[in-house]
Amino acid sequence: MGTFRALLLTIAMAYGLTACADSKETSPVKQDPVSQDHKPATSAASAVYTGTIVYKTFEGGFFAFISTDNKRYTLRHLPESYRLDGLIVEITGSVNKDIITTTQFGDLLEVDAVKVLDDSHARPPESGPRKLKSL
Repeated sequence: MGTFRALLLTIAMAYGLTACADSKETSPVKQDPVSQDHKPATSAASAVYTGTIVYKTFEGGFFAFISTDNKRYTLRHLPESYRLDGLIVEITGSVNKDIITTTQFGDLLEVDAVKVLDDSHARPPESGPRKLKSL
């Protein structure tokens, strides 16, 4: 019975290969030209976001941003002078959905400019001897 199955399987495979090889239909492959000036798609041009910079200790520690409408962002290219937990700011930047981070704290916000609105509750984050970084 085992040799019959093997023979049947061999015939089926041979028939399948010859059937595909005899096909006269071809589908044209359309290739888009590669653009040299391609930029990653961002949600839009720069926008202004108001909220609070917060320091999160998980995933090795990072600076995040919670907007006044409670949207969460992971900050990228935040200047070192603004890396204070509790700093209320106005950030000009754009959301980049083409980059994935391990922080799992909302979309990535590419920081272009920062304007401090209130620094009365701002403090340096508690950290060890290593230097804290923005993504």
